[in-house]
Amino acid sequence: MAQNNMYLEGVTILEKNIEITKDIQVIRSIQRDLNIVTVALLLTGQITIIGVFVTPGGFRVSLGGPLTGESRLEGKFEKQTTNVIIDIIDVILAVLLLNDEIGVTGSFIAPGRFTINVSGPIFGVPKLEPSLPYLKRDYTFFQKVVSKHFHVNPSLLKTLTKE
Repeated sequence: MAQNNMYLEGVTILEKNIEITKDIQVIRSIQRDLNIVTVALLLTGQITIIGVFVTPGGFRVSLGGPLTGESRLEGKFEKQTTNVIIDIIDVILAVLLLNDEIGVTGSFIAPGRFTINVSGPIFGVPKLEPSLPYLKRDYTFFQKVVSKHFHVNPSLLKTLTKE
């Protein structure tokens, strides 16, 4: 009987590990999609490098453009050389994003505008890895806060959370 219980516990743990692995794969897929969308925006000129944030041990590149409410970075007096250098930097960033050398690490949101930040180990910043225990804890906390302070129609919630 004890062996049977141990077997069932082992199966339950295995099923939970499979579920966690699938959830991590979904998060990684979303991260990859964000990188690809950022590449498309870079290569079409919708966003470009607009700044660099230096942090201890590394740096992050900030991207923006008219699409994000920022002005496109251009050389003074419409100098072609400067604009070509900016375009080359954008292409290099796109290649690094496609090769998973860097990735979208976050966004800076301000009134009427936002920027997309990219970085990675090649810039001295650790690669972002999904962490489900924190995600599930934060989600549970969020649910408690929302249900305590806001009235949410249960039927609407049921409709929105259908799988």
